[in-house]
Amino acid sequence: MARFRGIFSIAQSPFDEMGGFVWADFERECDWIVRAGAHGLVWPVMASEFTVLSTRERVQGAKMAVEVVGGRIPVVIGVADTSKDGAVYLAEEAAKAGADAIIAMPPWATHMNRNELFEDYYRALAAAVNPKPVIIQNCGPPLGSSLPGKFVVELCQKIENVSYLKEEKPVQGHSVSEVIALAGPEVLGVFSGSGCKWIFTEYKRGVCGNMPAATFTDIDAQIWNLLEAGKEAEARKIHNTRLILENALMSMPPRAARKEIMVRRGVFSIAGGRNQLDALDDIDRAEIDYAYALLEPYFTV
Repeated sequence: MARFRGIFSIAQSPFDEMGGFVWADFERECDWIVRAGAHGLVWPVMASEFTVLSTRERVQGAKMAVEVVGGRIPVVIGVADTSKDGAVYLAEEAAKAGADAIIAMPPWATHMNRNELFEDYYRALAAAVNPKPVIIQNCGPPLGSSLPGKFVVELCQKIENVSYLKEEKPVQGHSVSEVIALAGPEVLGVFSGSGCKWIFTEYKRGVCGNMPAATFTDIDAQIWNLLEAGKEAEARKIHNTRLILENALMSMPPRAARKEIMVRRGVFSIAGGRNQLDALDDIDRAEIDYAYALLEPYFTV
């Protein structure tokens, strides 16, 4: 298997106005992510609102993602759960579905507090999907455990198919540099997160890619491809325009705002949420109108 590299786009979870999962939108999104130029697809993790999904939805969604993508790009399934047993079950189901890899942070509701617990957890996940890769997602609280860089690298050294990291604990750039400096051949790559906000410095630090929410998949893929081609100035021009819309969204209810973009792009039929009925107001929509129009010339799908 070729090493993972590039923009591994995180599919969002579409809900209707009462929180029901909209399967037709999810199917369309998985195909759209591929056509938008992503180098991989990830679901469900934090940007997917994985904590409000049922186990049944997660298993069904993993199967659908693999089927829709159809081998065009790697599919990475998120299996983090509230316990080792829950995560192992999701990992086993991901492997059965044909996922190319899994990604998991440690249990997120009640956090583990001893290194041997973390090691046992990742050993169990690795065994459930062996020989497929396991990606450790290392992020900060409240969901993440902020594991020390030396420890996550040691997990890759000790457990054969634990071979990638998604390092995004604060300060993200320096935590990325730390694990890359410590990594040996057992670490096949280090991804960053936070929606490509600092992709230029992270690229220079040596990341193998970024895992952003799917909202700007085609934009992020273009930026990465330009960096790979040594065309930083062109990449920065697109990224600067992207940040105008990104900054606008950050002042709004986050789930509603990002899903509004997915509706405008013809991917989602509705910008719904689960357990919360967030809504945009006229001022939000006017700001999106302005920033969206600036970025629209760079859309490819």
